[in-house]
Amino acid sequence: MDITFIGAARTVTGSLHLFEYNGQKFLLECGLYQGHREEAERINRTFPFKPKDIKAVILSHAHIDHSGNLPNLVKRGFTGPIYCTSATKDIASLLLLDSAKIQEYDLEYFNKKQKKKGLPLKEPLYTVADAEKTLKQFSTVEYKNTFEPVNGVKVTFYDAGHILGSSVILLEYEGKRILFSGDLGRKDMPIIKDPAVLYDIDYLILESTYGGRTHKSFEGMTEEFRDIIKQGKRKGSKILIPAFAVERTQLLVTILKNLYDEGTLKDVPVYVDSPLATNVTDVFRRHPECFDKETFKIFTDSDPFNFAGLNYVKNTEESKSLNAHQGPMIIISASGMCEGGRITHHLIHSIENADNIIIISGFQARGTLGRKILEKAKKVWIFNDKYEVRAKVYFIGGLSAHADSKDLVDYVKKTNNGRLKKVYLIHGDIEEAIALQGNIESMNNIDVDIPQSMTQVSI
Repeated sequence: MDITFIGAARTVTGSLHLFEYNGQKFLLECGLYQGHREEAERINRTFPFKPKDIKAVILSHAHIDHSGNLPNLVKRGFTGPIYCTSATKDIASLLLLDSAKIQEYDLEYFNKKQKKKGLPLKEPLYTVADAEKTLKQFSTVEYKNTFEPVNGVKVTFYDAGHILGSSVILLEYEGKRILFSGDLGRKDMPIIKDPAVLYDIDYLILESTYGGRTHKSFEGMTEEFRDIIKQGKRKGSKILIPAFAVERTQLLVTILKNLYDEGTLKDVPVYVDSPLATNVTDVFRRHPECFDKETFKIFTDSDPFNFAGLNYVKNTEESKSLNAHQGPMIIISASGMCEGGRITHHLIHSIENADNIIIISGFQARGTLGRKILEKAKKVWIFNDKYEVRAKVYFIGGLSAHADSKDLVDYVKKTNNGRLKKVYLIHGDIEEAIALQGNIESMNNIDVDIPQSMTQVSI
C-alpha cells in the first residue's frame, strides 16, 4: 500500500490523502484548504493527480475541511462512489450545497467591486450544480459494516466521537491493519458518544490539531460563558459567536439552554443566524441513534436544541434587521473561522464598537479572519474594507470537538497492545505535531513521523 499525504500535512485544513493498492487509487478525504485567500485558491483548484483515475473516496466526516473539495473533484472527472455514514451524508448534503452557494454569492459581491475597478473577475471553485451532481455519488455504510472500496482492501467505519456521523476508518489488506483517525473527538462531551477504540493496529494515522494543548473542562468553560454573558448584560453588548454550523452550534445551544433555565439569560435573546446551522440541527433531530445516553434521555422528554429565549433566524431580511437591534443579545452565526457567511456582515456592523463582545469558540486556521481577530489584530480586512477591532475578544477553547494532547496520547496507549509499528501525525500545525510526537514517543516508545505535503510512504 502506497500512501501520499497531500493535504492537512503540517497544517490543519484541506485534508487529502492518496492511497494506491495494486494499481488502484482511492482517497481518504477531499477537503477544502482554508487560509489566506490567494493561497487557498491555488491549493484548492489544483490536484496532484488525475481525478478520473480515482476509484473511490472514503470520507471520515462532513466538515468542509474534509469534504469541501469533493464537487471540484467531480467537476474535474471523478465518477466513483463516495463512502460515508448516513449521518455524514445528510450533513454533507447541506454543507456542500451551502459551500457552493456561498462561493457563488461571495464571488458575485467580489466581482462587482472588481468590475468597478476594471480588475479581472473570478469564477467559483464549483457551483450548486456541481455540488448536486456530487451528492448523487454518495454511498452510505453504517458503523461496523465492512465494505470493499477497491479489490483487496476492506474498510470499516467506527464512531470517532467528533461530530454526528464522524468515523475513525479501519483499512485491512494482506493481514495488515491501518487506522485513520479522521478528526478524533473528546470523551465525556455532550450530545454524541465517546470515540471508539480499536486494537491490533499496525499503523495509525492520527490528527494533531491540539497536539500540544489541553482543553479546559466542560464545566469550567460553561462558567466562563456565564461570566461573559453577565458582563454583556451590564454593558448592553452584542455578543457575536462565530460558530461552525455542525456540532459547535448545537453544543452552544445546549449550553445556553442550561444558562437560560438557571436564569442567566433573562432578557438576553439568542439568535442562531445561520440557515445551514438550522438545517443541520434538524439533521441532529433525525439521528438520535448517534447521541450519548444523557442526550438521548433528554431527547425523549424534550427538544435539547430549543428553549423559549432562542430564535432561529429564518431569512436574510431578519438577519439584516439584527444589525439595527440594541443589545444585550447573543448572535451565533457561521462561518466558524469568519471566512464567509453571515458572521462577516455582523462583524462589519459590530467590530468597531467597544461595548460589543466577540467570543472565539474554536480553532482558527492561520490566515483566516478569525485567527487575526483571535490574535488581537488592531485592524482587519473584511470584503476589501478595513475595520478597527474595538470589540472585546474572548477565547473559550473548552468547546472544541477535537481530542486534546492528553486525549491523543491516551488514545495511542489504548490502541497500542504491542502490535503498533508507527504513527503518522497529520492535520495539525507543525508546533502542535512536534509536541505530540515527543509525548507519544516518550510515553509509548513508538516511532512517530510528521509527513510533509507530498510525502509518500509504502506500508
